[in-house]
Amino acid sequence: MIDDSEKPHKSIWALAAALACVGAGQSTVFILIPSEVRDLGFSEFEVGLIFSISALAWMFFSPFWGRLSDRFGRGCIFLIGMLGFAISMASFAAILISAKNFLLPLTLVFPLLVFTRLINGLLGSAVRPAAGGRIADLTSPTTRTAGFARFDAGWQFGVVIGPVAVGILLSLFNENLLAPFLFFALLGALIGFYNFKNMQGPIESFDDETKEKLKFNDRRVWPSLLVAAFIGIANACLVLTVALYTNDVIITNGESVYTVVAIGFSIVALSGMFANLFIVDKFSIRPLNLIKWGSSLVLLSYLFLSQASSISNLYLALIIYGLGTGLIRPGNISILSLSVKKNEQGAANGWMGTVFPIGHLITPFTIMPLYMINPNFPYLMISALALLLIIFILLNQKRYFNY
Repeated sequence: MIDDSEKPHKSIWALAAALACVGAGQSTVFILIPSEVRDLGFSEFEVGLIFSISALAWMFFSPFWGRLSDRFGRGCIFLIGMLGFAISMASFAAILISAKNFLLPLTLVFPLLVFTRLINGLLGSAVRPAAGGRIADLTSPTTRTAGFARFDAGWQFGVVIGPVAVGILLSLFNENLLAPFLFFALLGALIGFYNFKNMQGPIESFDDETKEKLKFNDRRVWPSLLVAAFIGIANACLVLTVALYTNDVIITNGESVYTVVAIGFSIVALSGMFANLFIVDKFSIRPLNLIKWGSSLVLLSYLFLSQASSISNLYLALIIYGLGTGLIRPGNISILSLSVKKNEQGAANGWMGTVFPIGHLITPFTIMPLYMINPNFPYLMISALALLLIIFILLNQKRYFNY
């Protein structure tokens, strides 16, 4: 086990709290927004377009913010990201409420919703690159993986607590949609300023500027991006299909699909937190081994999922999936961080942020057609991709994965 003297800096928990707030806010968006927007008369395609445009902005701007954090310091870039998240959350809800109360012409509602969600893609994409660079600044090579595990645990906690907080806030404020959005917006801004204050000082100095931009096809970068892209696709597959699969294959006795799926997503997040905080954070495990073990667990989980015919089998597969991704993510970002220079940390984390939305952009054209043919096919495809990834890592571990 890791000694207390070798553990990451405690201020990483403040960064994890920020990510927890963002995760809870994103959960709020995905729980409430699709149905609310559809009730205004917009189609499912238009609902998807709102999120797709934001995802594209996130992909393009994440490396930009990462490079700026290397050049000007982490604190101001991190604060920009958290304020962008806060503004997007508050304005999105305000527009929806104005539209429902006929205070806005319907012709303006859709472009305004796109614009406010776009703010999250343009500015909110600064959070992870700046925070990832900060974690690299605060940790040594031996504590890097544990530091990223704590950060990732923040997101998992937010995903779990978000739906609970939404339910409580809606009941306290008489189903007022603005309440949960304003709560997470204000909380995000406060946590952003707190972290900004913590980031001031000598550790913000970046005198050794990078003369050349770190490119995505750099041999130190693209293997980690490949792993991250796989996780993004696997996650998008789960998010987009598990409710359908539960309804079409699992449910037999009239159980609530929403309840089964909500518990399932909580299981994934809690399993990921367990892997982050009770495996990666407590034991000194080589990052490459975390990726190998995690990929193997993801492979196993999707094989189980393809054969699941009961709620218990579904939950077992989701537990294994949560454990697997909880090992892969900190191991992968740690290898990327250890592979680049100190003044390239933000740029490296920015490129990592670019691949997060890939799964949600491509799965409607790949995963969903497969599901329409056979509900098991998407899960078998992810299993095959996991196997190919494991083979790639085993064949190239000395060349690309030296940590």
